[in-house]
Amino acid sequence: MTDPGIRITTTNENWRGKNDPAERRRIQNRLNQRAFRERQRSGEARKSASPQKQTQSDEEGKDDDDDEKKGSDDGDDDDDDDDEEEEEDSSSEDNDEDDDDDAEQSNPGSPPPGPAARPHFNGQVSRAACTPATSVPSSDNPWDELAQLINRNFMQAVSANAQRLGLNTTALRAGTATSTPRLRNTANLPPTLKPVEVQHQLPHDPLIDTIPHSRLRFNILRAIATGNLDAARFSASLRRSGAVINVQGEARRSGLIVWNFPEQLASWELSEGFVMVFGFLLEGCEDFIAATNVWRTRRGERSLVVGSRTAGR
Repeated sequence: MTDPGIRITTTNENWRGKNDPAERRRIQNRLNQRAFRERQRSGEARKSASPQKQTQSDEEGKDDDDDEKKGSDDGDDDDDDDDEEEEEDSSSEDNDEDDDDDAEQSNPGSPPPGPAARPHFNGQVSRAACTPATSVPSSDNPWDELAQLINRNFMQAVSANAQRLGLNTTALRAGTATSTPRLRNTANLPPTLKPVEVQHQLPHDPLIDTIPHSRLRFNILRAIATGNLDAARFSASLRRSGAVINVQGEARRSGLIVWNFPEQLASWELSEGFVMVFGFLLEGCEDFIAATNVWRTRRGERSLVVGSRTAGR
């Protein structure tokens, strides 16, 4: 059995007498890496262990000294690179475990934060806008991933339009019934958001003001004023936009959906749940229905038809 204190060096790993600097470096790197592995096996600390030095003969010149130093440095760099790669792998694994813990702690049954938590809209089309409806929604999980994404986009759009209208942030967050303020300068206000007179007269959830369709806003407020629409129920439904609800025994998405710039009607979509529950509010809103069907066609879904039990054909 070979004495562990004796180092065996094969003839092809003797860098002395080699004229090619690249070959000498390769041999020296190989020896340094082997010494490093031996230190690991002997239980020495990885970072604190110093590489084993080889003695040089007196007749070797300055060039050989330089080559040995360079080869030793290259070997140490290789060792450091191995350490960094293992540290990065460990860090990546820790991050993955943290992400898994966060996902387990999240509560999918709770609605996403309200509009005040997300005051800006990035103006980008969401990935869900072009995703085909490959699975049927399930009311067992009303706040699935797609529901949260839809609600987040909707609330961002609401906040952006509310800022244009100068709405009270506190009232918007709480859904407190209030009349729409009259702006002194409406020159920069998009025509789709310009308030109709009834908005200034009838207190209502400010969220209604952010819908970029004057006829739909009028229909909503008229229905509230005549007692044909429960204001609290309608407000709660809008704030749960994207959630899966049960309508006539079928699971449907609820509320309104926004995929792009919030002041543009072409960016908005009526959900099937909204049409099935509040379809009577869509009188004179054919352009809103047309905008909705554009998005549905892009996803390969059937067009919505107001008044149809299934809201599609």
